[in-house]
Amino acid sequence: MFSPLNHELLNSLDMTVLTIERSRVGRWWNYKNVISPFSRFWLILDGRAVVNHHGRKFSLRPGELHLVPAFTVHDCSCSKSMDHYHLHFSSRLPTGIDLFSMLDCDHQIKAPAGALALFRRLESIYPDRKLPCSDPSREEYKRVHGFAEFVKYQSDALDGFESKGILAVLISEFLKSSRIHEGVHAQVTRQFMEIQNFIHANMHRRISLGELARTAGLNPTYFSDRFTRVVGIRPLAYLMRRRIERAQYLLLTSRAPVKEVADAVGIPDPAHFSRVFARICKTSPSDYRLAHSV
Repeated sequence: MFSPLNHELLNSLDMTVLTIERSRVGRWWNYKNVISPFSRFWLILDGRAVVNHHGRKFSLRPGELHLVPAFTVHDCSCSKSMDHYHLHFSSRLPTGIDLFSMLDCDHQIKAPAGALALFRRLESIYPDRKLPCSDPSREEYKRVHGFAEFVKYQSDALDGFESKGILAVLISEFLKSSRIHEGVHAQVTRQFMEIQNFIHANMHRRISLGELARTAGLNPTYFSDRFTRVVGIRPLAYLMRRRIERAQYLLLTSRAPVKEVADAVGIPDPAHFSRVFARICKTSPSDYRLAHSV
């Protein structure tokens, strides 16, 4: 089991079902460079298709359950037809980081016994949470994710409680194969959980190295040296990375102007924000939104 995911973290995981639907796709289901701020499960019932991500080509076959984590660029295609359930969901840790951005796991597994019944139950709980179309480039598709921040409050509390349980069962199947991920988020979480919490709560404003050090209860110089030695990146550089990742999320899930996004992530100078964003993401904020909005 992935070591940072202790009982406290898993019990506080914020899970939300965004869309759930069964659909049959054909040769027209052929999309390139799709990216979403939310994760998705595909339960394959009949037919075949192909999806590419994480440097691998996956064959989607009946009886398989496939995971595409949030912010994963992927291509998908179908040569004939495929009948499947697709489930969009979010799974965030208290620090605001998506669960699957912190671990490595198998992305395709044999569907566990009872998986079809779980998907059918979710569909019966949320019969209206469907995608208006299957084309990620169309405006109707993009609008679906606009309600992601408040959709959890639009249903009966008991239904929400049950859906979280079902989602937890499906997610746990992938956690069984999880491995320690050497990315910076996992390293920071293992050693500096209080820093993650502080950044998440205060990202909208300026944060100094001294504040981070005080949060960790350490001298600024010692804290900076220790953080860099453990994580491989200096504290303020990591803070900037978190700001830009939050900006990516806001660009894909809202229509807020770039200036408002910059303000929201604590970089009030739009020109500076655009330069930093382009350096990290290799494109401008506006082009990123245009290319990847879902």
